[in-house]
Amino acid sequence: MHENLETIIRKGFYSWVRNLNICIPFILNFFVDLILLVLFLVLLSILLFASNTGNVVDTATLSQKEILSTLGKGLSENIMLSILLILLFVLIEIFIQSFFTAGAIAMAKKASETGDTILSDMSISGSKNAFRFFLTTLLITLLELGGIIFMVPAVLIVGDLSILIKNPIAQIQGMGIITIGLTLLGTYILAISIMLSPTLYALVIDGLDTFEALSTGFHFFMENKMDVFLIWIIFTMLSLINILVSEYADPGSILVSWFTSLLPIVILQPLKTVIWTRIYVSKKGQKLYDPSDLLSYSDKGKEAS
Repeated sequence: MHENLETIIRKGFYSWVRNLNICIPFILNFFVDLILLVLFLVLLSILLFASNTGNVVDTATLSQKEILSTLGKGLSENIMLSILLILLFVLIEIFIQSFFTAGAIAMAKKASETGDTILSDMSISGSKNAFRFFLTTLLITLLELGGIIFMVPAVLIVGDLSILIKNPIAQIQGMGIITIGLTLLGTYILAISIMLSPTLYALVIDGLDTFEALSTGFHFFMENKMDVFLIWIIFTMLSLINILVSEYADPGSILVSWFTSLLPIVILQPLKTVIWTRIYVSKKGQKLYDPSDLLSYSDKGKEAS
């Protein structure tokens, strides 16, 4: 069953409204991340502010200058442990996000196919797909980081940065070269992000492994370039608008702060998941439900009148 983009968005929106519980994986992910962040900050503080005797320094008794000095000393003495702790935290966070996001995609798939989904769909899919989702996310991230190669020519051409500081003309030329490198890097990352945007949905919906999902996601993009690009643009713009609102619409207001913080978790991410899932399932010709099929006869009569 192939649907056009307008139909996908309309029916996807209806499917989301009917299954607001799809936001639960993202809410759970938020709270687990919050707990992890607190734990990470506590461990990092112990690592950086521990004295030679093993006791943690009481920062309340130190001046700001002393705190910075202690922090710098602790960082220099524990640089490798700090890096390992940060890396471990990031990897754990990505894995947890993989579990909940894979679960949310499965819920969106079930809602798209049958009209309804329950929370157990999340736990089943999360357990089944979390590790492969995690590996695929890491691989996509590495592919994006591969764009750093565009900065290599700029660094080689610019050479000694001290020359840029002493020579204004060289500084202008050097900054121009660096700007070109950064532009190419940004363009590359955006291209990878768009072309591989269906990958994680393919992995969960079709039960693929990492490399199969990457290949399928890329081919899906090549076959549906305009629809994929428009969906990507729509949700990117909605996210940017939310950021702008949080920055400029009375930033001192608690109400605005709560609204802009909760909007991505409760609305944007679940809706995005449902729309992306529906476009993938639809374009692949898989089973989809029609919202009108779920209406009662009385509702249909009201619509007809």
